[in-house]
Amino acid sequence: MHRLIQASGCTIIHVDSMKPPTLVVLENWPQPHSASEAVVFANDSSLLLRYTTANDAIAIIKFPLVSIFKFGAPNNEALGGHPLCSKGLKWYSVHRVENSPWIEELEKQNSVHHRHDKQRFLENKMHYIFTFQDSCLECVAEEGKFWKPIINVFSTEEEATHAWKTNICA
Repeated sequence: MHRLIQASGCTIIHVDSMKPPTLVVLENWPQPHSASEAVVFANDSSLLLRYTTANDAIAIIKFPLVSIFKFGAPNNEALGGHPLCSKGLKWYSVHRVENSPWIEELEKQNSVHHRHDKQRFLENKMHYIFTFQDSCLECVAEEGKFWKPIINVFSTEEEATHAWKTNICA
C-alpha cells in the first residue's frame, strides 16, 4: 500500500510495505573474506564486482542488467545501523533480499509512468547485498532467461586480472 502526496510539482511516494523483508544468505555464492578489498565497475546497465573470498580466492560477479546500485557505507563496524540488520543481515556475506523495500520503492517511483505495469516491473527484480569490511554493495538486478548473474572464482591474481579486463572491455 502506498500514498501519493503532491509537493512542489513532484510526487512524493510514501511506502507502506505489505510483507516484511527477509534476507537469505546465499551459501552457494563465494562469501567475502574479512579483508575482501571490493572493487566495482559499472555502466548504465551492468555491474562487475571483484573481491577476495573467505578461502582467499578472487571472485568476479557480473550482473548483466542492473537497475540501481549503492556502494559504500555502512562498513562492518556500522552494519548494525543498516535498515535490514534486524532481518538477517550478516557480516562478510552475500544476501538476497526477499520482499525488498528498495524494489518496492523503485516500483512506486516508476508507477507514475503512463504505461507502468506493476507485475511486469517486479517480475524479474532481485535485490542483493554484499557485506565487506569497509563497505557494502547493494544492487537491484534483472534476472530472467537471458539475464542471470555470472559468478567466477579464480585461484590466481593473473587469471582474475585477465577476466576483469576482459569483462570491462566487453
